[in-house]
Amino acid sequence: MDRDEIQDEMERQRRILHQMADQYGFMDERVLVQSQKLDEWLNEFERHKYV
Repeated sequence: MDRDEIQDEMERQRRILHQMADQYGFMDERVLVQSQKLDEWLNEFERHKYV
């Protein structure tokens, strides 16, 4: 997966997080799990940032 694909997926995961937070609230377990998924994509993006 290249940097642009990672960034696209990261943005998709961010949109999902915001939709879920609007629907369930920020402290809902599902929202927290989604936040962790986004964190994983952010970490992946950072790893590719300097390659």
